[in-house]
Amino acid sequence: MIRFRRAAALVALAGLASSCAAGSGGFSGKPADVYSVIPTQSDVRKLMGDDNWWEGAPTFGVQPLNAQTTLATEKFSVSQVFKHVGTDEYLFPRYTVFDKTSSATSYMSDVQNNLSNPPTSPKVGDQVIYTGAFGSGGAPYQYAALVRVGQIVLDLTWARKDRGVTIQMLAKNAKAFAEPLKNISKVHAKLRTADPDGLPPAGTSITLLGSTELPVEAFAVMILNTLPEEVTALMKGQGITTFPYGDYALNSDTHMEVQSALFTFPTAKDAADWAAAFSPDKPDDNGISFGYIQTSGTPAAGVYRFVFVSGRYGGFLICKPALDGTAASRECEDPGQRVALGWKLALGGLR
Repeated sequence: MIRFRRAAALVALAGLASSCAAGSGGFSGKPADVYSVIPTQSDVRKLMGDDNWWEGAPTFGVQPLNAQTTLATEKFSVSQVFKHVGTDEYLFPRYTVFDKTSSATSYMSDVQNNLSNPPTSPKVGDQVIYTGAFGSGGAPYQYAALVRVGQIVLDLTWARKDRGVTIQMLAKNAKAFAEPLKNISKVHAKLRTADPDGLPPAGTSITLLGSTELPVEAFAVMILNTLPEEVTALMKGQGITTFPYGDYALNSDTHMEVQSALFTFPTAKDAADWAAAFSPDKPDDNGISFGYIQTSGTPAAGVYRFVFVSGRYGGFLICKPALDGTAASRECEDPGQRVALGWKLALGGLR
């Protein structure tokens, strides 16, 4: 499970989202601005002193995604997982932008009141709370630092396989992820923009939340592959080092998030071989392979995957619950097939 699990007292922390203002002058930026200040894969490897940290695909918590359950004071959120290959450990930063600083401060106060005298020092940002809980899986020791900088709240979860994390260690990581927020009002997003032609064509089934260009390592993390190094070596062997990524809300059930990835292979045969390796089932009459893939969490937890090829292109769609560790809705099925087919036709020259 990539999203963090915590004790009952910490459940409220999972509801973070983001808005537009940091510092006394306010922040009128966009999700792309927040995303652009998240440490990169290279930054995280230096911070953790380990090259086995890989970045995953971001989630742009923009409405209509989870609109029914988002607090009225939240504007949007941006989150991204960093997985440690070789263990079940991960870092999960989630940045929530509230409508104003007082809303972010109130949120922090509510969290603090729900905990039992959590540590609030060393100081990071304008306000900080450190906490932890015992979870499950291969990284059961789950620690968190909540940092407020103006009207933005960073919730940084660190899931570990070992005990022994100190407040100083949490503070060091929190500072690295929160420090860029101090000057975010001056940020103009340096987003690795995804080519629109590398994304599914606009339609009525999904709503675009955000997009970017990701390193190929993110695909292995995105699909929760158990052999990420082999997947990455396979893709790089085909000359693929990055890919356009799109993040969407499913219109028929906005609790579902749809993620897209497109790869351009040297030949059509290479694309077909890739699809055969990653398809969840045999292709249907339209050449779309789709199926339900179980993941960790509840016994029914899982996601839908859709895979197709169009000449040298390989397309991949995931329809998943915005809250990981739960089951994807069957509302994913028909829209997912429609989007995949429309995308395939567009890549065939009909766009």
